[in-house]
Amino acid sequence: MRQYSGLIEHIDWVAEYDPDGGAVWLASAVTITGRRANGLNGNGTGANIDADEDAALWSMADLVQNAVAEAHTAWPWGDAGGFMSPQLVNEVAVWRDRNGGITRMGELAEST
Repeated sequence: MRQYSGLIEHIDWVAEYDPDGGAVWLASAVTITGRRANGLNGNGTGANIDADEDAALWSMADLVQNAVAEAHTAWPWGDAGGFMSPQLVNEVAVWRDRNGGITRMGELAEST
């Protein structure tokens, strides 16, 4: 993560099912130390109720990273610089950097 405006104190999550679209949305309320919590946000892509683990993980990362970014505090940052974005590559949830490099989502936490 690239930290640039305060520290994340905590994130509250609520999963909401949309029966019309058949997707689950993860809404996040980000609290920055010394500030009030942002309202629950879910700007991104939901996961179908029958999605596999990687599709659900990608959806969660997409939704949470957007809420964190909207709190103006942090964003996943690549080793070569530049923001990273969540994607599904061959049905595997990954972070892609600006040079096209990919890191499986579960491996990113292990490497820091």
